[in-house]
Amino acid sequence: MHNTKYFEPNRRATWLELFFDLIFVVAIGDVTHILSHTHDGHLDPLQFWQYVLIFIPLWWIWASHTMYANRFDADDRKHRVATLFIMFLLIIISGLIDQRFLASFDVIIVCYAGSKYIVAMMYFVSKYRHKESEALTTAVGWVIVAGTTIGLASILFPAPQRYVVFYLGILFDLIVFIFFLPRRLQGIPAHTEHLIERVGLLTLIMLGESVISLSTGLANISWTVERLVTAATGFVTISSIWWVYFDSFHLLTKQKLATGHSVLYSHFFVFIGLSILASLIRHAILDDIVVSDFRVLSVIGAVCFFIGKQYGYFMERPALRRQLVVNTLIVFVLIGFALLLPRTGYILFGITAAVICYAFLSLRYLNVPPQRHDRPRHSAITGD
Repeated sequence: MHNTKYFEPNRRATWLELFFDLIFVVAIGDVTHILSHTHDGHLDPLQFWQYVLIFIPLWWIWASHTMYANRFDADDRKHRVATLFIMFLLIIISGLIDQRFLASFDVIIVCYAGSKYIVAMMYFVSKYRHKESEALTTAVGWVIVAGTTIGLASILFPAPQRYVVFYLGILFDLIVFIFFLPRRLQGIPAHTEHLIERVGLLTLIMLGESVISLSTGLANISWTVERLVTAATGFVTISSIWWVYFDSFHLLTKQKLATGHSVLYSHFFVFIGLSILASLIRHAILDDIVVSDFRVLSVIGAVCFFIGKQYGYFMERPALRRQLVVNTLIVFVLIGFALLLPRTGYILFGITAAVICYAFLSLRYLNVPPQRHDRPRHSAITGD
């Protein structure tokens, strides 16, 4: 494994990984656009479920590739070509989202399966490159092939059974990775600094999408004082979330992770929360959604973001658990009061105030020293 980037001093995300993240966020932006359409001020529940159902496979492609790159990225030609091809398949999926989602679901399934088979192939290739990782790469590769084949088999079924079969394939992957593969994955511990940087960079790009949503909300409308105040509130919301998310990031950066699951998988909820946040800001500026639907989106977005953000710290830093729970409950209570406000702009302002409050509450544990319990990477792999 010594010809991979795993042992590179001061390892950073590669330019290709940044490109990959950008393509992923473009696809997620198209998914989020599903939540932009309202009918007489209401958001159809089917729209939300469509949003979630297409978000899941896109995220799982990103997570699968990130898990591979974290341990086995050699940044060679084979890796680059394979990654670029996955990115092209993501672009195809992105183009089929929204109005053509149901009609083109077979194509989406095939593109998803193609992306996952490529990731499995990357693992199998690594097996021949790095003999010491053969047991892990073989096991993970075949798990991905099995789960992907289950998902691909869904094209043989009519709707709605095909949707059930497709997501059973993803569920199979998740269950095996979470419950049956941790011991093998711990044999080659996650590269903590790289993994934290990847999720942090993607979070930053997602926040950028929220800014785009804010500017889109102001485009082609008559500017009023109320709309400008709402837009300013939206920007403060984005800035506060950035502050809350990254202010305590150093507590994870120096923490040695084993599988990395606590950070990687919990960010599914972080990204869902940020995506919904972008939609909330746009709706608040345009005032094109009824307050009841805005409240529902606010609850889902806030809960997903804070639970997703807190889970990694909760699992990796046990000393912080009590404070994390207390702070999160306080924020949820404050957001609950904000939801009682009569207008969408007011609710957004209340949510912003709650996030700012959390930033002050978190000051108590920002200077907690990191804990290190893992063996060095080279000894973990070689057995020394």
